[in-house]
Amino acid sequence: MALTKIIRRSQGASRGQALAEFALILPLLLGIVGAGVDFARAFEGSMTLQTAARNAAEAAAYTSTSLSQAQTSARAVMCAETQRLSGFVAGSGGNVATCTNPMISVTYATDPTAPGANVRYPLVTVSVTTSLAFDLIVPWPLLPNGAWTLGTTQSFSIMQGR
Repeated sequence: MALTKIIRRSQGASRGQALAEFALILPLLLGIVGAGVDFARAFEGSMTLQTAARNAAEAAAYTSTSLSQAQTSARAVMCAETQRLSGFVAGSGGNVATCTNPMISVTYATDPTAPGANVRYPLVTVSVTTSLAFDLIVPWPLLPNGAWTLGTTQSFSIMQGR
Protein backbone atom coordinates (compact mmCIF):
# COMPACT_ATOMS: atom_id res chain seq x y z
CA MET A 1 0.00 0.00 0.00
CA ALA A 2 2.84 2.40 0.76
CA LEU A 3 4.36 1.55 -2.60
CA THR A 4 1.25 2.68 -4.51
CA LYS A 5 1.26 6.04 -2.69
CA ILE A 6 4.86 6.65 -3.73
CA ILE A 7 4.04 5.80 -7.36
CA ARG A 8 1.02 8.12 -7.33
CA ARG A 9 3.04 10.99 -5.87
CA SER A 10 5.77 10.65 -8.48
CA GLN A 11 3.18 10.62 -11.30
CA GLY A 12 1.57 13.80 -9.96
CA ALA A 13 4.97 15.50 -9.64
CA SER A 14 5.76 14.46 -13.21
CA ARG A 15 2.55 16.03 -14.51
CA GLY A 16 3.26 19.25 -12.63
CA GLN A 17 6.78 19.37 -14.01
CA ALA A 18 5.53 18.90 -17.58
CA LEU A 19 2.99 21.69 -17.09
CA ALA A 20 5.68 24.05 -15.76
CA GLU A 21 7.98 23.25 -18.71
CA PHE A 22 5.14 23.82 -21.16
CA ALA A 23 4.37 27.19 -19.54
CA LEU A 24 8.01 28.20 -20.01
CA ILE A 25 8.18 27.09 -23.66
CA LEU A 26 4.74 28.36 -24.77
CA PRO A 27 5.74 32.04 -25.31
CA LEU A 28 8.68 30.97 -27.44
CA LEU A 29 6.50 28.66 -29.55
CA LEU A 30 3.85 31.35 -30.02
CA GLY A 31 6.56 33.84 -31.03
CA ILE A 32 7.94 31.47 -33.66
CA VAL A 33 4.48 30.75 -35.06
CA GLY A 34 3.57 34.47 -35.08
CA ALA A 35 6.82 35.37 -36.85
CA GLY A 36 6.21 32.67 -39.45
CA VAL A 37 2.69 33.90 -40.14
CA ASP A 38 3.77 37.56 -40.37
CA PHE A 39 6.74 36.71 -42.60
CA ALA A 40 4.52 34.66 -44.94
CA ARG A 41 1.98 37.49 -45.17
CA ALA A 42 4.73 40.06 -45.85
CA PHE A 43 6.29 37.84 -48.51
CA GLU A 44 2.93 37.42 -50.24
CA GLY A 45 2.41 41.19 -50.02
CA SER A 46 5.82 41.82 -51.55
CA MET A 47 5.08 39.50 -54.46
CA THR A 48 1.69 41.17 -55.00
CA LEU A 49 3.31 44.62 -54.93
CA GLN A 50 5.97 43.60 -57.49
CA THR A 51 3.37 42.11 -59.84
CA ALA A 52 1.10 45.14 -59.52
CA ALA A 53 4.00 47.54 -60.25
CA ARG A 54 5.02 45.54 -63.33
CA ASN A 55 1.40 45.47 -64.58
CA ALA A 56 1.00 49.20 -63.89
CA ALA A 57 4.16 50.03 -65.86
CA GLU A 58 2.99 47.85 -68.76
CA ALA A 59 -0.52 49.36 -68.84
CA ALA A 60 0.86 52.91 -68.72
CA ALA A 61 3.40 52.22 -71.47
CA TYR A 62 0.76 50.77 -73.80
CA THR A 63 -1.85 53.51 -73.45
CA SER A 64 -0.23 56.75 -72.26
CA THR A 65 1.10 59.60 -74.38
CA SER A 66 2.08 61.89 -71.49
CA LEU A 67 3.36 61.73 -67.93
CA SER A 68 -0.01 62.71 -66.44
CA GLN A 69 -1.80 59.94 -68.38
CA ALA A 70 0.89 57.46 -67.30
CA GLN A 71 0.50 58.47 -63.65
CA THR A 72 -3.30 58.12 -63.75
CA SER A 73 -3.17 54.76 -65.53
CA ALA A 74 -0.43 53.34 -63.30
CA ARG A 75 -2.15 54.48 -60.11
CA ALA A 76 -5.47 52.91 -61.15
CA VAL A 77 -3.80 49.55 -61.89
CA MET A 78 -1.66 49.61 -58.71
CA CYS A 79 -4.59 50.47 -56.50
CA ALA A 80 -6.89 47.87 -58.05
CA GLU A 81 -4.34 45.08 -57.64
CA THR A 82 -3.18 45.93 -54.11
CA GLN A 83 -6.52 46.77 -52.48
CA ARG A 84 -6.59 43.52 -50.48
CA LEU A 85 -3.15 44.03 -48.91
CA SER A 86 -2.84 44.92 -45.26
CA GLY A 87 -2.08 48.63 -45.03
CA PHE A 88 -3.94 49.63 -48.22
CA VAL A 89 -5.63 53.02 -47.92
CA ALA A 90 -8.27 54.03 -50.46
CA GLY A 91 -8.49 57.59 -51.78
CA SER A 92 -10.99 60.23 -50.75
CA GLY A 93 -14.55 58.97 -50.54
CA GLY A 94 -13.34 55.36 -50.57
CA ASN A 95 -12.24 55.61 -54.23
CA VAL A 96 -9.94 52.62 -54.84
CA ALA A 97 -8.45 54.06 -58.05
CA THR A 98 -6.94 57.01 -56.16
CA CYS A 99 -5.41 55.15 -53.20
CA THR A 100 -2.85 56.85 -50.96
CA ASN A 101 -1.08 53.71 -49.71
CA PRO A 102 0.80 52.25 -51.56
CA MET A 103 2.69 55.36 -52.55
CA ILE A 104 3.36 55.47 -56.29
CA SER A 105 5.93 57.37 -58.33
CA VAL A 106 5.88 57.17 -62.15
CA THR A 107 8.48 58.22 -64.70
CA TYR A 108 7.61 58.43 -68.39
CA ALA A 109 10.08 58.72 -71.26
CA THR A 110 9.57 58.64 -75.00
CA ASP A 111 12.42 58.24 -77.51
CA PRO A 112 11.71 58.52 -81.26
CA THR A 113 15.44 58.09 -82.04
CA ALA A 114 15.89 54.65 -80.46
CA PRO A 115 16.84 51.81 -82.84
CA GLY A 116 13.67 50.77 -84.70
CA ALA A 117 11.68 53.76 -83.42
CA ASN A 118 10.47 56.87 -85.21
CA VAL A 119 8.18 59.82 -84.54
CA ARG A 120 5.07 57.78 -85.33
CA TYR A 121 6.20 54.71 -83.30
CA PRO A 122 8.37 56.00 -80.43
CA LEU A 123 10.02 53.83 -77.78
CA VAL A 124 8.09 54.50 -74.57
CA THR A 125 9.55 53.55 -71.19
CA VAL A 126 7.53 53.75 -67.99
CA SER A 127 8.99 53.07 -64.55
CA VAL A 128 6.79 52.62 -61.49
CA THR A 129 8.26 52.89 -57.99
CA THR A 130 6.05 51.90 -55.08
CA SER A 131 6.22 51.57 -51.32
CA LEU A 132 3.63 50.17 -48.95
CA ALA A 133 3.52 50.37 -45.16
CA PHE A 134 2.44 46.76 -44.61
CA ASP A 135 0.59 46.22 -41.30
CA LEU A 136 1.75 43.17 -39.33
CA ILE A 137 -0.45 41.05 -37.06
CA VAL A 138 2.02 41.11 -34.17
CA PRO A 139 3.52 44.49 -33.13
CA TRP A 140 7.15 43.34 -33.14
CA PRO A 141 9.37 45.49 -30.89
CA LEU A 142 12.09 46.12 -33.49
CA LEU A 143 9.69 47.36 -36.19
CA PRO A 144 8.37 50.91 -35.74
CA ASN A 145 4.59 51.33 -35.60
CA GLY A 146 3.99 47.61 -36.17
CA ALA A 147 4.50 48.02 -39.93
CA TRP A 148 7.04 46.78 -42.43
CA THR A 149 7.75 48.94 -45.48
CA LEU A 150 7.66 46.98 -48.73
CA GLY A 151 8.82 48.55 -51.97
CA THR A 152 9.77 47.84 -55.57
CA THR A 153 10.61 49.48 -58.89
CA GLN A 154 9.47 47.96 -62.19
CA SER A 155 9.99 49.27 -65.74
CA PHE A 156 8.42 48.45 -69.08
CA SER A 157 9.43 49.59 -72.58
CA ILE A 158 7.48 49.24 -75.81
CA MET A 159 7.37 50.63 -79.33
CA GLN A 160 4.09 52.43 -78.92
CA GLY A 161 1.50 52.24 -81.70
CA ARG A 162 2.71 49.01 -83.30
